[in-house]
Amino acid sequence: MAQTAKPYKLVPAEVPPRRGRGAGVYAEVVADFAAAGLASVLVEMPGRKAQTLALGLRKAAEASGARVKVVSRGGRVYLQRA
Repeated sequence: MAQTAKPYKLVPAEVPPRRGRGAGVYAEVVADFAAAGLASVLVEMPGRKAQTLALGLRKAAEASGARVKVVSRGGRVYLQRA
């Protein structure tokens, strides 16, 4: 029996790295704070919920290795030197 052509093909390719949405802005905020030399700051980012902002900043601070602590109080998000 003859073998038929398959309706698909496999193409060798590298998997591109992940790109998170908005990750760049959180990393920029953490870097700016680390460079500012301030003890603590309130972070205001219109259009973002406090919980989302805090999570993004925590991930960015962890990824950067900066000694920055993210604190949420009363629906506001602060960065503090650790």
